[in-house]
Amino acid sequence: MVVSGLSYMMYGSVWNLLSIYLYNPLTFYVDTSYLHWNTTFPAISVCQVENSETIAEVSEEYFGTDRDPLVDSLITDIAFYGGTCYSCEECMSSSAASSTVDCANLRNFSEIVQRHRATCDQLLTGCQWQRESFDCCQLFRPLDTEFGRCYTVNTANARPKFVSNRATGPGQLRFRVLEDVQLYLHDEFSVPHAFVDRSLRETVLWGMRKEIAVRVIEMENKDTVQELPIWRRSCRFPWEVVGGGRYSCPMNLVPLGEPLKNYREGLFSTAHQLYRHYSFSTCSLECFRRTQLEYCNCTHHLMPPAINPPRLACLTEHSVEIAQARKQCPCLSSCVEPEYFVVYKSEE
Repeated sequence: MVVSGLSYMMYGSVWNLLSIYLYNPLTFYVDTSYLHWNTTFPAISVCQVENSETIAEVSEEYFGTDRDPLVDSLITDIAFYGGTCYSCEECMSSSAASSTVDCANLRNFSEIVQRHRATCDQLLTGCQWQRESFDCCQLFRPLDTEFGRCYTVNTANARPKFVSNRATGPGQLRFRVLEDVQLYLHDEFSVPHAFVDRSLRETVLWGMRKEIAVRVIEMENKDTVQELPIWRRSCRFPWEVVGGGRYSCPMNLVPLGEPLKNYREGLFSTAHQLYRHYSFSTCSLECFRRTQLEYCNCTHHLMPPAINPPRLACLTEHSVEIAQARKQCPCLSSCVEPEYFVVYKSEE
């Protein structure tokens, strides 16, 4: 009886260990060696947002002071597209020929975006890291996102890297913006997207003074974690991109009308790779792009890479379905993404 009991206990222990290894192999713990680490400073993305006064000034230069007020609405919806373009109906309806708006001059979306969106030099100035000045546009690099072109500092492969440690103290990045912008805080492999946590994005209007203090918790992995299959660890490393290669799926591989469910399920085998590194945000944008293609066989003109001509009437008509569908994208989290906590944010 004693031998049988011990055998049963050993069998149970072995089975428990095997189950833990197979189904819950990851362990999280606090490591005090962080005191000797370099802590990465967050990547900061600066994306211009619409400003009616700026748009009116540029529109007056090209269309005159007596232009139809609808022109400014059209330019806003095109240059700062946000998922819908109801003003576009003026140039797409059967009455467009009799419209008071010169629609022919508003069909070149790329020209409108270039004319009304600020370049890096027109957007940023007075950059400092640890109170030492640097050329803003040398380190704030262009990044194409679903919001159009943003400018991002401290991304992957950027040099020099902004880090903090016991010797340097907390990192301090200062800069001035010359237009109204939206700031995004994220890790080096991520990009701004619609579902960024609200605490990690901030609207800064021209003339405002904003101070944000962030606490960073690094994510470190043992080498053996990489040996586990993706389905078991439920995360992807930055080099584990989906779709096989950059721009690997041409537009004609997306037949109009096929169920969206098929695209979400097949995302990891046929995705059109837009970014070099994997992160939850880049995966979300891959899926968002495919969702637009499924509904309208196009993407909007601010999405990288631009596919012209965008069918903004179709995208507007299906904006609710597209927004709901992108929330169901089967994207895994990143294995290396740090946690960011905003500990202080000034009121102005």
